Amino acid sequence: MPSNVDTEFLFPSPSLPPSALSPYQWPGISPESTQALKDVLKDNHKRWHIFFNEKGYHNHAMHHAIAIWSLGVNGSVIRSGYELHAKEQRATYESPEPITESNFEKHLGDERFYDAYVNFYTDFARKYGIDKTLETFIFSKKYNTGSAEMLSRFLSGLLHPMIHAGYGAEFSLPVMLVEGLASTSVHQASVSKLLPKTFFDSIWAVADPTTPNAPGYISSVTGTIRSAASYVIPSFGPGPTPSNENVHALTILARVAADSKLSLPKDLDELNIVENTIAEHSDLIRDYAMQWTIDLSQPGEISRKVEELSWMAAIIYGIAGWTWAQQTKQGAEGDFNADFFFVHLVTSSAFIPSIVARISDSPHSQISFLRSYLAVALSLYVSRGRPRLDIAAFFKSSTATAKPLPIHKLPTPSKDALPGKDEAEGRVPDPWLPIVQTSIVHPDSHLPKSIRSLASLGSKFGTTPAGTFGSPEVSAESASKTELPGAEYLDGTLFIRVAGLTSARMGRVGQGEPAHNWDRNGFYEDPEVAEEAKKKMQELPVD
Repeated sequence: MPSNVDTEFLFPSPSLPPSALSPYQWPGISPESTQALKDVLKDNHKRWHIFFNEKGYHNHAMHHAIAIWSLGVNGSVIRSGYELHAKEQRATYESPEPITESNFEKHLGDERFYDAYVNFYTDFARKYGIDKTLETFIFSKKYNTGSAEMLSRFLSGLLHPMIHAGYGAEFSLPVMLVEGLASTSVHQASVSKLLPKTFFDSIWAVADPTTPNAPGYISSVTGTIRSAASYVIPSFGPGPTPSNENVHALTILARVAADSKLSLPKDLDELNIVENTIAEHSDLIRDYAMQWTIDLSQPGEISRKVEELSWMAAIIYGIAGWTWAQQTKQGAEGDFNADFFFVHLVTSSAFIPSIVARISDSPHSQISFLRSYLAVALSLYVSRGRPRLDIAAFFKSSTATAKPLPIHKLPTPSKDALPGKDEAEGRVPDPWLPIVQTSIVHPDSHLPKSIRSLASLGSKFGTTPAGTFGSPEVSAESASKTELPGAEYLDGTLFIRVAGLTSARMGRVGQGEPAHNWDRNGFYEDPEVAEEAKKKMQELPVD
């Protein structure tokens, strides 16, 4: 167990998030539920390793506990969920030696030193605070242009280190931040080919990314080094022509979806499929991520770019899952392929606003984080087969409804109820509430986490009308121009539609249905490829 457990410092009550774009905390949180949360946080920190088996599967216990606490659940459900996770955890143990600044890099990637890294980050965070700890060890040039490759580790492991630390950033919980950074430290840098030294050089080449006239300013916008004497980075190819045009994340998604060069990796082993994809396509995927514009001279740019990533994550998971289900005639009610890999884009995207807010003093770090997250998200999309996104059909569908209903018999309102006792809207006036209610008692932690994220996006962007996005040919003058086919149909009901499909697919356990598992077959149109991928799936439980 960690040797320097500072209870007062590590385990405060959760705070409000640092960003208006972060998820809000639902009514229902109470002194009782908060005490239950703090109790399981302490027990988990004391007893368990970050990996619950030798394959490196991640301990999700606290992800689950904090997510359902924030959705307003009572303490008994928090404790019950933790007991379920505790059955499969692996005990932590004392590391062979302490971690110090002098041997920090020596033991990176070695899970035996998880305990020592926890102690190291606890000492640093107690002295300097969680913001500086996050900025220093994950985003600084020092820890990314040498052999440490900390941002690569942070975004490896299907984004789990980022998710774990993200809870610390969002809820001001030092224990989650130090555990998340310790998790980062014992991960391999499996996405490092996406983020070579030249990636960071291109961003740090700009003295001040917020000033248009700064030398090399265009590099902060396009991600490539283009100073007064423009030159070519061999691994990147020629930089783009300087332009005032905004390149939206959905445009980058469209370009990747259309690029047949981004084929599946030769080895479809489930545990390594993202890493194998990056090994074969890192240069091209990075090139696409570099085309995304981030212009910090424009007021509100960071918030806009965070929003773009949020929409992209929901589209990849939700619309790809629905399109595939129609294409393959999968399932009955719900008609949805709830891809286990893609749902991590939805759950991780919830933490982008809080992490960005924690590093607001460093525009370089904000750019590094946003652009690298996009590159990893694109790699995930390619690794699953670059599935089709039939946006128009999705929004015209009766199964991807914006008004999902519970499966049980609905109450009969009195004659005084609005809008009338026979109207469905009077029986379920807010379709989010029954979805949240059933999700917070589901045994799979990924479901409440994904519903929490989707509900937050629905609250932030639910007013978005159709036509906000789209190609120049069909969009209004004020629209965000993108190259994504069908983007003009996107509106703020995307998030409730996807939440309804997800809840139905996973089983509405609070309404009497049995729990189901996430889909892991991928989106492989070639039957032989699909069969080969199926052979290389891991046995349950999956990570």
